[in-house]
Parts: sequence; structure tokens; C-alpha cells
Amino acid sequence: MDTECQACGYQRKVTDQAPDWQCPSCGKAYVKTSQKSPSPLVIYADNLSEESRNQLRDGVTCRIEPKETTLNKHGVLIGSLFSLLILVVPMLLDPSSASDILLHSNLTSVVLIFIALMGLVVLGRRVSAGVDSGNSKSVFLFAATFFGVVLAVLFFGFSISGHNEARIEAKIQHNGARTTADVVHIYSGICGRRSCGINVEYVFTPSTGVSVVSKPIHGYAELADHSNDPRVIYARTNKEVPIAYEVGHPEVSALNFNDDVFRLDHGKRYRKGIAFLGDIFLGIFLLVLVLLGFNLWLRPGRKSNVD
Repeated sequence: MDTECQACGYQRKVTDQAPDWQCPSCGKAYVKTSQKSPSPLVIYADNLSEESRNQLRDGVTCRIEPKETTLNKHGVLIGSLFSLLILVVPMLLDPSSASDILLHSNLTSVVLIFIALMGLVVLGRRVSAGVDSGNSKSVFLFAATFFGVVLAVLFFGFSISGHNEARIEAKIQHNGARTTADVVHIYSGICGRRSCGINVEYVFTPSTGVSVVSKPIHGYAELADHSNDPRVIYARTNKEVPIAYEVGHPEVSALNFNDDVFRLDHGKRYRKGIAFLGDIFLGIFLLVLVLLGFNLWLRPGRKSNVD
């Protein structure tokens, strides 16, 4: 249907060369003269020439049309590489450890953190569509908020994991007993860039705090980060590991090399670890802000609204 200008009454023709938003006769924007338009006309800058942009009247919003990106493809690629690194590689190194890696490693917490981060990326992508790319302050605030939330998720994820480990060791220290457990098998854990963690499954029979004949208890723990660690060598050579377990709850146990479960202040060690982790994340956040600020400062400004 042809468009009629409410200002001059001109009936738009198919052969007219003026932009769709502008009356070919009087040059006024239809949105300025129409009484039926419930919302301002939005002109996507990607579809306009420089001449047309300069002819836009006040009240016409000009913004960059959101482009289709490869975010979904990148997300699938990152997720596949992540799964390959932490899950598939350990299973290929030791196929018999598949169930142990899935059920008894810290894989669950790592996967939950990864899912949370992917959710933040999707949310950030949606929110960024409403950010004015020509406004440096708006871009800076969005980027600072996004990276701040990402680092906060990582910090709380690692701190919760560390807190659980410290709590278990503190309970054993308060009401625990020492013993030696037989090594069932040693297997590869979650892999990093340089090496895979070495985990151990052990079994022991509690002899303290149990009023009836108890069944053997299986435990799972991380021995070390690499295969040349003295703990790994000791476990492989002697086929046993020193452990400590909570009296009354023998299913709660931990490795006890050098009697460190009872010798160390696990609460103090946890607080020092969290403080160190916080310093690292704060440093990363400040570095990102500095780099982002320099990038916005050096980038030529662009106006989102054309008068």
C-alpha cells in the first residue's frame, strides 16, 4: 500500500527515490507528521548511505542493526573443547576410571561453574543489544559489569569448593582417627593445560567409634597434580595411603600424608587461600578495566543519533 504524507498530502509512488522514512515531496519524516504512529521510527544505520544519514530529522533514532554472530557456534566449540579437556582426555588415558571421574571427582562443581558462565555469556549478549555502541561510558559500564559478574561467579564457585574441603578436614581434626587404607586403584582426574590430576580410590575398615562389625569403606581423593609427585610414588610403591576419618561417620575421610589433617590449621589455610584468590581476581578485574579504558579512549567516537 502506498504511503501518504500527512504534512503535504503527497501519495508516495513506487518509483520515488527518497528513503522509505522520508516524504519525496516535502522532505519531512513520516514519523514526524503521522498521528497514527505509536512509536518513533527506527532507522537501521547499516542500511543507509552517508547522505541519507545526514538527512535524518530530529526524533528519528538511528542505531546499528544487530548482526547475526557466530556466538552459538563459538559456544558449542568452547563447550566441546572444555568437555574434551576435563572429561574425555582422562577417560582415554584410563578408560576404567570413567565412573570414578563422573561420580567421585570435583567434576560436578567445575561443570556447574562452566554452565553458570555460559549462562552469563548468553545473558550478556542479550543485554548488550541495548547498549549504545557509540557511547563510551555506556560500553565501559556494561563491560565492567559483565567481567565483574564473571569473576564473582568464579570466586564464589572456588571459595565454596574450598570451604567444603576445609570444613570436612576440620571435622576430622576435631573428632577423627588415623589409619592406613589400601589403594584400590590410581587414575587420572580432571585435566588442565599441562597435566592431569592424579586421583586415588582407597578402602579401609574403621576400627574406632563403631559398635558393630562395619563394612569396608571406600574413599576418593586427589593425590597430586602430576605423576611425579612423592605422594603418587608412595601410593604406587606401597599400595596404601595414610588417611584420617571422622569417628562415627567413617564415610567422611581424607588423605593424611605427614599427618597434615591434624597438624595444620585448615581454617587459617582456607582464609589465606581465599584472600589470595580474591587478590588474583581483583588484579584481573582491574587489568581488564585498564585495557578496556585504553581501548575506548583510542577508538574514534561514533554518534548513535544523527540530527
